[in-house]
Amino acid sequence: MLRIGKLTDYGIVVLNHLAAQGAVQQSVDDISSTTGLNVPTVRKVMKALVDSGLVIARRGAKGGYRIARPPAQISVRDVVEAFEGPIALTECSQDHHVCDITDTCNLSDGWGGINQLIMQMMGRISLEDVRNPQIVDQLYRQLLDDGPRIQLVNL
Repeated sequence: MLRIGKLTDYGIVVLNHLAAQGAVQQSVDDISSTTGLNVPTVRKVMKALVDSGLVIARRGAKGGYRIARPPAQISVRDVVEAFEGPIALTECSQDHHVCDITDTCNLSDGWGGINQLIMQMMGRISLEDVRNPQIVDQLYRQLLDDGPRIQLVNL
């Protein structure tokens, strides 16, 4: 099964919370109590979000965390890559395009293209879109309306 990790999922939850707060600084305790995540988990999530530039941290008595950009300017890809690193569905779709069977496999170009498509789609879906179920549903229907581009025929 292909799925994002728990910290990535929690990152989207935390970003959603921070987006709702706008420019208001939030402490780890505020984030924890509102999202239901425990404090150590929130700290891990915040470190990745700050390191990736998606969240701004401010130290001191009036410090805390706030979202760095409007939710419409943060893509799902940004969040996934902040926690998971570069997106690569297979070894051959990573930057170096090499795996143990590179010499005998002719699928690496196909996987690279599929990887690029998924990265582009994730880049087009914003945190604002994820926060609005109607938009996600509309995007899904648009994808279905496009129909299949390639039809495979059994020989």
